[in-house]
Amino acid sequence: MSQCVECGAVLSVPICCDHCGAIFDPQPGTDHFSLLGFSRAYALDEERLAQNFRRLTAKVHPDRHAQRSEEVQARATRLTADLNRAYAVLSDGVRRADYLLELTGGPTAAEERGVPGDLLAEVMEVREALEQARGVGDRRTIERLRQVNESKRRQTLDEIAALASGIETASVRQRRRLRLLLNALRYFENLTTELV
Repeated sequence: MSQCVECGAVLSVPICCDHCGAIFDPQPGTDHFSLLGFSRAYALDEERLAQNFRRLTAKVHPDRHAQRSEEVQARATRLTADLNRAYAVLSDGVRRADYLLELTGGPTAAEERGVPGDLLAEVMEVREALEQARGVGDRRTIERLRQVNESKRRQTLDEIAALASGIETASVRQRRRLRLLLNALRYFENLTTELV
């Protein structure tokens, strides 16, 4: 932990001092985890995450620094935006897994667009079955398709969580598998929307 340049107190997070209230731009390379007072890990205490977010947002909010210099007000605005972005990513398990994959050098969605196995063919079959079922008003088939899709979506989420939990020591193969699953999840989520 570093020290506050204003009062010398030990900083619990890199952007503000709990003791004197000074706010600081984060050092280059500060990730969303350290910004919100966490070690880099997939498993997070979500209640503590929300508490830290609320507490830090209150400390750096521009309204709190309205009487300070323009430089401090601009910093407060930037920090508030940084905290909002960090919280949006870390509070969503899928986005958190994607972010961890990026931080650990895994393939991005732009670098690896593939999906596991025959997923694309399966998705096409589901869409064809859905179109046929809708054409004849077969609610049972639509419900069955919805249940199968939901089961696959949940299995994919479980595998994403398992792989993301060990991302720091994951092999290249495991990181690629995580990327493929993250890509696949988008298809299951799109089908969820279509199957209503």
